[in-house]
Amino acid sequence: MKIVIVENPRPLTAEHYNDVANAPLSASLNSGYALAVARRAGWETAYMDFTADHWDEAATAEAILAEDGDIVLFHWVYSWGYEEFVRSVLELLSRNSKAALGAFGLFPTLASARLQLFAPPLDFVLVGEFEDTLSELLPLFTKRRAVAALPGVHLRGGSYVARPLIADLSLLPAPDDVGANCAYTSLNVAASRGCYGACSFCFIHRYYGCSRRRVRDLVSLERELETRLARRNVESLYFIDPTFIGQGDGERGRAREIGEMAQRFGLPFGFETRVDGITDRLLATLAECGATSLFLGIESGCDSVLRRIGKRISTEQIRRVVRAVQNSGIELHLGFIMFEPDSTMAELQENYDFLEELGLLDRHELTANLLYHNQIVLYGSAAWERFGGEGRLLLEERLPFEARYRFRDERVGHVCTAMGRLTSAYFAALGRLRQEPSAAAVYPGSAVNALLKEAFRALCNAAQAGQSLVVESVEAECVARLQRAVAL
Repeated sequence: MKIVIVENPRPLTAEHYNDVANAPLSASLNSGYALAVARRAGWETAYMDFTADHWDEAATAEAILAEDGDIVLFHWVYSWGYEEFVRSVLELLSRNSKAALGAFGLFPTLASARLQLFAPPLDFVLVGEFEDTLSELLPLFTKRRAVAALPGVHLRGGSYVARPLIADLSLLPAPDDVGANCAYTSLNVAASRGCYGACSFCFIHRYYGCSRRRVRDLVSLERELETRLARRNVESLYFIDPTFIGQGDGERGRAREIGEMAQRFGLPFGFETRVDGITDRLLATLAECGATSLFLGIESGCDSVLRRIGKRISTEQIRRVVRAVQNSGIELHLGFIMFEPDSTMAELQENYDFLEELGLLDRHELTANLLYHNQIVLYGSAAWERFGGEGRLLLEERLPFEARYRFRDERVGHVCTAMGRLTSAYFAALGRLRQEPSAAAVYPGSAVNALLKEAFRALCNAAQAGQSLVVESVEAECVARLQRAVAL
């Protein structure tokens, strides 16, 4: 028996050029785990990655059909407007093959019922954490030649029963290294799953069905590293746990042990965590062990916004931790939602002042990211339910599983739209620069950084005064100035 794991097409578009919330980074190992689970079950496996390809639907379907799988399982991440493409591929597969067609991952979990209505050829969806479900499904399929109604399996037209979360993560096989992961010099690895937070914009707690973090034992983690590092040469490790550091002294001690493990392998590492798990002492220890990068989702510089989104941290905590990271020598990366749907103009100013105070607007790459992100609303999220109930969702037929929304203050929306277009021009210029590395030496980075900050302030001032035409004029002027500045 053979299973074919497929990554759906999701090419970059101007509209989604720098979105980071399309799926949590932990999704990067989903296909690798599925392949390893299937092989452990005695199945032949094949992996097909169409994320960056520009084939048409017929050619994509033909390539999948050529693998002659008994099950074709799509790791279907939000498609950025390519949902129709994937649906067409599924229809072609359904007409020309007897393979069972399924989907798994974040998006199919959040939108299981709606996805099956959108794509009728789907025979089933694996909902939530899928490894135990797949382990049970494959032997039964071998016997019956059909997908069984199991916990964790949502059959087309059938009911669904949730499966308990995996009790012991150390029993999982080491995931295959496939797809885009293999092009990186860093190895993605998971030391835990889930998060004890329940932020309103986040999908992790909905994917797992709880706000809980589960860790794996360190013996299994070291064994996985040995297995995967023997397959390929890498220069660093990146722990993709949504919350690498848990709460309490015991969890901080565990993080230290993992850092020491990475040090024994001779590899620097990066990680993601929450503000409320970090201490100055732990940061210093991890830096000594080789930690080189840290991603913090601080999200806002306003206590009022932090309360609205259920972040359960304060701006004072953020200040302390950001300064500690800056003093540690570890490179800091930030998640920030400048334009939260209920933001006021005063909160935009408060955000800007907060970022300036912490010295976070001193490089054009960081400034562009921090000054333009708005909240992304995907189907199945708490935000979709809330804004739908309030009549604030702005739906487009071509994007059936994501939505824009009406800002509570339309002036904030004007600034958000203008900054979005300005930063699209910025990213386009940066993309050209990457294609011409020799231009990097003369790229006017400080001037571009100053322009981005000036534009944000000018747009806010015009919007505050209720001058929507001035907002448009400021945007056009700043885009033109940016394009002149980077015309290398």
